[in-house]
Amino acid sequence: MRFLNSTALIATLLLPACGTDTGPLVGGGNDPTLTLLTDDPFPYDRVERVDLYVVSVSGSLSPDTSGSGTFETLATPHRLINLLALQNGLTDQLGSVSLSEGVITAVRMVIDTDSSSITLKDGRVLTGSSTPGIAWQSSAGRPVLNALIHENILVPDTGGTVVIDYDVGKAFITPQEIDPTSTDSGFIFSPVLRAADANLTGSISGLVKQTGGAAVEDASLRLYLGDPSDPENTWPVMGTTRTNANGQFKFSYVTRSAWWDQFPAHAGETYIVAVDPPTGSGLSRNVVINISVTAGANTSVGTVVLP
Repeated sequence: MRFLNSTALIATLLLPACGTDTGPLVGGGNDPTLTLLTDDPFPYDRVERVDLYVVSVSGSLSPDTSGSGTFETLATPHRLINLLALQNGLTDQLGSVSLSEGVITAVRMVIDTDSSSITLKDGRVLTGSSTPGIAWQSSAGRPVLNALIHENILVPDTGGTVVIDYDVGKAFITPQEIDPTSTDSGFIFSPVLRAADANLTGSISGLVKQTGGAAVEDASLRLYLGDPSDPENTWPVMGTTRTNANGQFKFSYVTRSAWWDQFPAHAGETYIVAVDPPTGSGLSRNVVINISVTAGANTSVGTVVLP
């Protein structure tokens, strides 16, 4: 059997949310708002563009996921892609190819760091040679990035979609996360990308407002998986995104909750969304707990109010 595989690059996806204003307590009915200390969120409020030059994407249908595994080319876009432009459910199709029926066990992406950049809202363009700039931590110029796969990607004879989820907020960290005393306003590249089967994942969406009803633009959101009764610094970060001009956000292609339920180590854990306001807004953060994700469906958390 053969199948036509479409590869899409996904980042910071946003979608108009449905639901009513539930006030500052959101998610678990009357569950309390949690106030916890954790690492600083990604500064989406000062970033205009993140242009990544994607050279190629490849996948392996072999059980051997090591370097000796057999990888087949899925796409060779050879072009710049603005990751922050992929909003409101938009994807960027990188290519398509016919593959043998099976299961994709590993996915790799090659990027060109010399041709990639971050543009700040004040107009400055950060590159590997600018000051401030991007510390790519690679001398290769075209590093090979290995994607994390939670659940194997099915390759049926009826066709399917491989999603490459490139998370800007996890892939670029501020120098202050390494050295809190640093005054460097650049970024450090810490490559994080995930590959998923679009048919096996779900999504989480919502709307962020401040007290009084005004939408909050450029709020920074983080998606966690953890036990809400445990401290926030024990919750692993699964993804990040930001709100658009209307305060809407969406985490797309999220691993379904049922997949985590099979592991005793994740017993009692749910998805959790932390919402941090833009710097200098005077607003406070809010946390939404007890979120469940179903394959092929969107979970709306309604309106999250930042007091």
